[in-house]
Amino acid sequence: MQENKTRPLVINALVAAIYVVIYFIAPQIAYGPIQFRLSEGLNHLNAFDRRYKWGVVAGVFIANFYGFANGLGWYDLVFGTFHTVISFLICDWIYPKLPSVKARLGATTVIFSLMIFIVAFELNLAFQLPFWYTYFTLVVSELIVLAITAPLMYWIDRQVHFHEKIA
Repeated sequence: MQENKTRPLVINALVAAIYVVIYFIAPQIAYGPIQFRLSEGLNHLNAFDRRYKWGVVAGVFIANFYGFANGLGWYDLVFGTFHTVISFLICDWIYPKLPSVKARLGATTVIFSLMIFIVAFELNLAFQLPFWYTYFTLVVSELIVLAITAPLMYWIDRQVHFHEKIA
């Protein structure tokens, strides 16, 4: 019985670590008005099992802690993490209406991309970047990353079965 309670915690710790490792592959392109944060592809794990979201949120928080070195300070800890949490809550509300994993992957892509206005607001506050232009560039860059990683995550799931791993 103890294993069933510990396993999701350990899996989520691994997801957080993987998020941070992927983030540090190319941190230069993970900040600013155009962000190609490759680790955002892990957002799709939630489409397979909603318990993965906590590892992704932890990974985002840890990666955003690095934002202190990029001049974003507490902004990225608060706004970046909030973007992830609120996007996951919306996904969790929508997913029951979408029985297909492919539809959930598409919903994740759209929801995270549209909700990135939170990060655009952050960049407007921190660096006085123009909100609408920044929102546009962030939506496009988030859409690209999530659209590319959705089929990749679907293919990986066919090999490793994410839902079974966290159970």
